[in-house]
Amino acid sequence: MNRTNVYLTEKQLERLHTRAQQEGVSMAELIRRAIDVFLAWDDPAYLPTQPKPQIQIRNVHSSLL
Repeated sequence: MNRTNVYLTEKQLERLHTRAQQEGVSMAELIRRAIDVFLAWDDPAYLPTQPKPQIQIRNVHSSLL
């Protein structure tokens, strides 16, 4: 992957941060997904690269550990 800088409005940043927390992924992952949707919008041949699966444990009660 390559690194790039993007300027976002405060509203975009806040909503992106909230969505990333809700989905349990990074903001960068959400941005990559959005770009894939945009690129595939009018190009049915576009195939996004599949991200590596991530294993996440969320909201596990401490008595279960």
